[in-house]
Amino acid sequence: MFRKHITRSLSAYHHGELPADESARVQQHLQTCAACRAADEKIRFGMRLASTLSLSNAPDSVIEHSSTGPQLHSKSWKWVLVVGAMAAVVLVILVLRRPSPSWEVTGISGKDRLRPGEVLQTDASTAAQVKIANIGQLTIDPNTRIRLLVTRPDEHRIALDRGKVEATTWSPPRLFIVDTPSARAVDLGCKYTLEVQEDGSSLLHVTLGLVALDRGSRETIVPAGAFCRTRSGMGPGTPFFEDSSVELQEALARLDSLNEGPERTRQLEIVLRESHTRDALSLWHLLPRLDAQSRSLIFDRLAQLLPPPNEVTRDGIVALDPKMMDAWKKIVSQLWQ
Repeated sequence: MFRKHITRSLSAYHHGELPADESARVQQHLQTCAACRAADEKIRFGMRLASTLSLSNAPDSVIEHSSTGPQLHSKSWKWVLVVGAMAAVVLVILVLRRPSPSWEVTGISGKDRLRPGEVLQTDASTAAQVKIANIGQLTIDPNTRIRLLVTRPDEHRIALDRGKVEATTWSPPRLFIVDTPSARAVDLGCKYTLEVQEDGSSLLHVTLGLVALDRGSRETIVPAGAFCRTRSGMGPGTPFFEDSSVELQEALARLDSLNEGPERTRQLEIVLRESHTRDALSLWHLLPRLDAQSRSLIFDRLAQLLPPPNEVTRDGIVALDPKMMDAWKKIVSQLWQ
């Protein structure tokens, strides 16, 4: 019954007309479906609006004419139009006065809600907990500043200006977004920490699921057990697993900050020498970011770690052929699924 949307069941759900098991399934579906949550919010708003209205008796003239059958006189019609206009005004006022959505905050004295446009800042001795609407939880470390930018059924977005947060979500992919000075973290259903330094750089560590880091046309997929650094003006760097060698991690950090030249080639050689099967995550993300000669070297090492399909050739990968890249990605991406 609940494989698709459950909008037809929402009215009965709110009026307590569903059996207990069906009601539980509706509630569970609402936790994972943004479209149905949007419809549910509209229904709940309509119910709140209806609860503010009261019944009143019609004028005697209306009752008399209604009982005898003739149509209303012009004065009665004017009364109906006035009442209709007043009802429209009341409806507009109620909509305009509808409370703006906000997130619940705990741990900060005098601050229990966070609304769009507002700032939440912790001092050196204070941490806070913030509910991400109804889709997750944020832990805010000391000396952290966030801003709530957007909260609505199809998007929840904050800016992390500095400090560290831990996010846990149970929402559909790409519903929760964190903007930082150097990149955007797009939640793909997961748990992660994200720390922003004073210079705008950041470090992402994913502990469950996936996060996409992007800036402009560059996107980096960071799976559970992996880190990724970002730099102001440069966007996301190359991801790496937490069990990769220190030498590989240091070489990647230098590689991401260097322009084409002998030193970048030397750092790439260290990455290739230190890489093992799980490090294919790093090698794959390097392919479109380096020059053709470097892509040729990466192909050789990546082919040793995770051989490509028969239809994928060295020349095709060096040329970043879309079909060949997609075919090989299906194999490499098993590391982050």
